[in-house]
Amino acid sequence: MKNYVYILLVSTLLVGACKKETKEIGMPASKMEGIMADWQMSKAIQVDETSLTKESANIFGYFSNSGKLPNIKFTATTYTVDTAGLSFNFFGGASGTWAFDDVLYPSKITFTPDGGTAFDLKLNGPIRPQDNLKLSKEVYNSCKGKDTWVMSYNIEFLRK
Repeated sequence: MKNYVYILLVSTLLVGACKKETKEIGMPASKMEGIMADWQMSKAIQVDETSLTKESANIFGYFSNSGKLPNIKFTATTYTVDTAGLSFNFFGGASGTWAFDDVLYPSKITFTPDGGTAFDLKLNGPIRPQDNLKLSKEVYNSCKGKDTWVMSYNIEFLRK
């Protein structure tokens, strides 16, 4: 019993004497560098937001059946998309301007298509140079002046 107490006391002193090592993580990655690239769609999921279980459907096949996947290219302030032959475009037009809601900690991107109305797509993950681009388009239905969130599209793009 005496040895057990002695071992417990020494173990406690040794653990308490350990100093945590701090590591330098460096500067945060540039979100602008992270988004400025050519992107090709790799995933598309449609989610029923009114369902209790948030039922979802993989709709990637709808886009891949055309033989060419939708893509988007971001420069510092503009975007262009190539959705030729597709009947659905998440970005409202072939080109336009874009902006983060917060340059350091973006949570959404505001798209303004040429000749169109501005709209937001939510970022579903970080946007660093090593990350994929994950966006969410929320669809609302207006009934008696009240907007209800009914569906969302979660789309993911890979760097070309």
